[in-house]
Formats: sequence, C-alpha cells, structure tokens
Amino acid sequence: MTDAGMLGQISSVLASAKALGDIVKSAHELTNYNELVAAVSEVNAKLMAATSVALASQEKQAALAERVRELEQQVAQAKDWEGQMQRYALVEFPTGAISYRLKQDVANGELSHHICAACVDQRAISKLQPVGDKRFLYCHNCKLRIQTVPMSPALRRATSSYIDG
Repeated sequence: MTDAGMLGQISSVLASAKALGDIVKSAHELTNYNELVAAVSEVNAKLMAATSVALASQEKQAALAERVRELEQQVAQAKDWEGQMQRYALVEFPTGAISYRLKQDVANGELSHHICAACVDQRAISKLQPVGDKRFLYCHNCKLRIQTVPMSPALRRATSSYIDG
C-alpha cells in the first residue's frame, strides 16, 4: 500500500472515529435531554399540584371571608336591634297583658305608641293599634289582641260578641 493510500485509510479511520465521537456525544446529549424533559415534567406536575392546593386555599379563604361578612352583618343587625329596643320600655297593663311602650325622652317627635311583645320576641316591631273603645290594642302582624283595661262584668257581656267575633 502506498503512503497516499495509507493516509486515505488513516484519514477515513479518523473521520469514522470523529463520526463515532459525534454519535456518542449526541447520544449523551440525548440522554441529558431526556433527563431534562423528565425533570421539567416532574417540576410541571409539582407546580400543577401546588396550583391546585393554592386554588383550594383561595376557595376556602373566600368562603371564610363570606362567613366573616355574614357574621359582621349579623352583629350590626343585633346592635341596630338593641339600639331600637333601647327606645322602648316593657309595660304591664292592669289586665296583666304586656307590651313595649316608646320612652318619651327618646321619642324625637314620634307619637307615643306601644309595640307588640310577641313580635319583639321574633325580632319584629309591630305598632299596636287601638280597637273599638280603646280598651284593646291589636297587632296587625301576629293578630294578637291585648286588653288594656279590665272590663266590668256588665260591659264584658255587652261587648263579648264584639271581642269574640
């Protein structure tokens, strides 16, 4: 074999070795790429799980914030109710019936009136209206009729049809 032929073969072997080196390097990079893809996939899975937990936490936080708002509203309503009821005093009529009467010192120009004790127990204010000869007060809300003045037996017989009707 001639020097030129041998040089051609050596050159060919070197080219083949270089090609083999490139293939090995590419295979190694491919392994690194596959590892990188696997690592990125794992990170994505963890991010998705963390996002899911964060969303669930936000939903819980929103529900808790709504509950706090509801409770604050209930507290405000209770304070408002207490403020309204501070304007009234519980009174007992000679018949033993009870109602709440507007305190004159906090009337602020409002006419004197009674409100139904049964409705107050249900957190409602219903003004009692006089019926007939004003011996009775009537609640239009709960239909309660309160006798305010005891009747004589004769008057009781005379008005029994009106009262019972």
